[in-house]
Amino acid sequence: MVRDTIPVVNRKPQVILLAGPGGAGKTSTAARIAQHPDWEHLSEDEYWVRIKKGRPWGELRTPEEELLVQDEVVRRVIELVARKKNVVLEFILYEDPPRPLLNYQNALRLREIPSTTRILRPSADEVIRRMTIRGRARDTDMEKRRAQAEHQIRCLASPHIQDDWVIDTSEVPLEEVYRKYFRAIVEKTE
Repeated sequence: MVRDTIPVVNRKPQVILLAGPGGAGKTSTAARIAQHPDWEHLSEDEYWVRIKKGRPWGELRTPEEELLVQDEVVRRVIELVARKKNVVLEFILYEDPPRPLLNYQNALRLREIPSTTRILRPSADEVIRRMTIRGRARDTDMEKRRAQAEHQIRCLASPHIQDDWVIDTSEVPLEEVYRKYFRAIVEKTE
């Protein structure tokens, strides 16, 4: 009797850097990716919530805080990768140059951790539509939120962001975004 054997492939865990403006669909997309058992969803926002606890919502992030948060996030990514987990790390881009993106890419490159960068870019109208649907208390000043969205979307025109990283999510359902842009990456690691 001939037994079929499945070769064991020792792949390095993969990291997806998933960025974009607030309301782009990063959290939903990352959660969809993390439905696969070998993938972990990591949100930079969770680290910001801790560091800004007790401070007024919307307070600007300082460069020192950015470095603290990014160092903590990188440590966590490294821990997960050491445990053979693939990671989808989602974070907001709000400046040009996009320091969080550049820092994460550099940290992964230095450690020879394979990564893929994807930037979700909806229209400002789509961001406002999504914020209205999710109905968070801080999303009531839509004029302010629109200005933030437009600013964050303009940051995506940075020369540091490659065109092939950018996905227009304005009128595309989550499952289609997943299927078209992420399924092949996720299934390649299984």
